[in-house]
Amino acid sequence: MWRVGAAARVRFTIRFPDKGPDMLDAMRKRASSWLVRALLLVLIASFAVWGIGDLFMGRQDIQIAATVGDVEVPLREVDRAFENDRQALQEQFGTTITREQAAQMGLLNRALQSVVARAMVDLHRREMGLGISDAEVASAIRQDPFFQSAGSFDRFRFESFLRSAGLSEAQFVESMRRDIGRNRVLDTFSGLAEAPAPLIERLGAHRGERRAATVLVVPRADIRVGEPDEAALRALLDEEAERFTAPELRDVSLVTISADDIVDEIQIDEARLRSEYQARRDFYTRDERRRVGQLLSNDREVIEQARDALDEGAVFADLATAMADQGLGYSTLGPTTAADLPPDFADAIFALDVGEVSEPVESLFGWHLFRVIEIEPEDTQPFEEVRDDIHRDLVLDLAIDQLPQLAAGLDDGIAAGDSLEEAAAAVGLEVTRLEAIDAQGRGPDGQLLRETPSSDILADIFAAPVGETSLLEETIGGEFYIFRVNSVQEPAVQPLEAVRDEVAELWRMREQDRLAAERAERIMADLRAGRTLEAIAAQLGGEAVLRSTEPVTRSASGEEVGLTPEAVAAMFRTREGELAREPVPTVEGKAILRTDRVAAPDASEIATVADQVRSSVRNDLLTQYESALRDRYPVQVNNEAIATLFPAQSF
Repeated sequence: MWRVGAAARVRFTIRFPDKGPDMLDAMRKRASSWLVRALLLVLIASFAVWGIGDLFMGRQDIQIAATVGDVEVPLREVDRAFENDRQALQEQFGTTITREQAAQMGLLNRALQSVVARAMVDLHRREMGLGISDAEVASAIRQDPFFQSAGSFDRFRFESFLRSAGLSEAQFVESMRRDIGRNRVLDTFSGLAEAPAPLIERLGAHRGERRAATVLVVPRADIRVGEPDEAALRALLDEEAERFTAPELRDVSLVTISADDIVDEIQIDEARLRSEYQARRDFYTRDERRRVGQLLSNDREVIEQARDALDEGAVFADLATAMADQGLGYSTLGPTTAADLPPDFADAIFALDVGEVSEPVESLFGWHLFRVIEIEPEDTQPFEEVRDDIHRDLVLDLAIDQLPQLAAGLDDGIAAGDSLEEAAAAVGLEVTRLEAIDAQGRGPDGQLLRETPSSDILADIFAAPVGETSLLEETIGGEFYIFRVNSVQEPAVQPLEAVRDEVAELWRMREQDRLAAERAERIMADLRAGRTLEAIAAQLGGEAVLRSTEPVTRSASGEEVGLTPEAVAAMFRTREGELAREPVPTVEGKAILRTDRVAAPDASEIATVADQVRSSVRNDLLTQYESALRDRYPVQVNNEAIATLFPAQSF
């Protein structure tokens, strides 16, 4: 993790590897294909591993996040990448993640690294003279599945995306041009990353080979054992002292202050609630929305023919089928508001009544006819429906505003020499006593305490000295806390009286395993004398269980077929039709294992291994490429500019 300070800036230069020029020359010769985004992700990861150095640079414009060679990286690009990552993480975990929390989690650093990585590749593309034509960019946008509807380009979706991303069309086109060129450079690695066919075949045969076995299991649960004496229990406790050692426990007095602690004390009158409702009225008002059908064609003549056909009574949606050979397409949009549409589209659509059809409207992507299918009028939620929400928001806002003042009062009391208990009582707070808590928030019985503090508070508690009141601190979530460690109970082996049942159970399991192993060894002796697994299983009856396993690869854990990793390894050391040299452990106990079948991998498994090897080779090449780029294009990061994204914060 790196810190963003008010005046800190960094610069780095990595030496160029000896083989760099040859590799870059090879890339120039092979840079000819298309879109390899996965490679860029690997490259970004490589930059993140190398990190950024720690030398200082001179002042730059505050809107410039970094310079890469002679190219300035705008702060807005870093901010946009950071926001995209933050929102993706929110969707993944289904919870709200603030910008500050996301930065603490490393997303700001990752966004910076990714933007710097893209800039380096862009510079190299420019140096190699790889240009991207307007026609290529337009074709890529039209063919992007995200912007298509009913099999053709949907201008509505495109415009909606631009608005949600906060981009102009020119900005997006230029970004797409850079993406195409960048991925064309990285596509070079696909051609270079080839592995020898013999290597692929041998690795594929090794990794993809599958084996099945028959096992005769001696279950431990069926073996009766006696009860251990005192000496046996004490000996086992000494042997397994680490297993039965109680963790460090601390007796802590803790005061926490959060908005939830004071919301009940805050009163808000009805007049203020209604005033806030009026201030938020636009938020509670849903604009008029319309659902429309659209006919789209690149040819104005086709659209005019369609308009004439509609005047003669043709069905709007059916025209797309009837005139498909002329390039006419149909799609629906909405419900949508006027603000969600380009101005020309909004003017045409919102001038119509239900069922009416617009005149032809031209856009960058062709000619359009619109028909209004449904109108949802403007609607405002009444005050009574949202009163509780407004009350909750206002109370919480006021509580958050009062927190620092309450925390300052507590801190002043401590500074004046009051005890933690006296200072808390003076501001109306309670002290929580945690008489025995471990570093994971558990009590002496191993169960989580009901009042378990958050992980960052626990970390501070277990790093603090005994008897001193801590400083007042604030968590990422805005909760204030202060504490005193009253005493520490050091880790110690628990007395036998406290863990007698657990030690006795461990002794019984070990005895059962020992007896199961002895029984399995006797069975092995019979097998070496010429008897078969099937014959011995029939003789033993319920004392042993004979079963067959499904085929597994050598990388399998074995759990899916009732084996252990040791048993799987033994299977792959044993020839087909032969017995493992000694009994193997299984989930139930001990077993005698016979390898019954050895199957070579199929073509798809070999292909998977080939892809994995190519990926590994590509990653190695990207690491070399990254080193070469860093030497060619030194990077300077303006942390003062980045700090403006988080006023008064450091990360």
